[in-house]
Amino acid sequence: MLTIAVVCGAGIATSALIAEQVREHVTSRGHDAQVVQSTVMDLLSPDFTADLVVSTVELPAALGIPVVSGMPLLLGTSPDVTYSDIDRLLEQM
Repeated sequence: MLTIAVVCGAGIATSALIAEQVREHVTSRGHDAQVVQSTVMDLLSPDFTADLVVSTVELPAALGIPVVSGMPLLLGTSPDVTYSDIDRLLEQM
């Protein structure tokens, strides 16, 4: 099972909102993925693993995990952009 980490600055309210949207989307697409809330500090931990990150904050490219912007989901401006990026990356995995 793939793991999608949803990251915001504090890792609490905003990531909970986005995580639910991502969870609903991946389920509706038939993907077998676990969606978890995380913080930036979690990502930097050597024990943390994820296959994909949906984030509302800038993350270093050296992270080594594909990152999708979660801002369109948070703002409600164009969620299809985020969903398309998630789908594309999940299909490559």
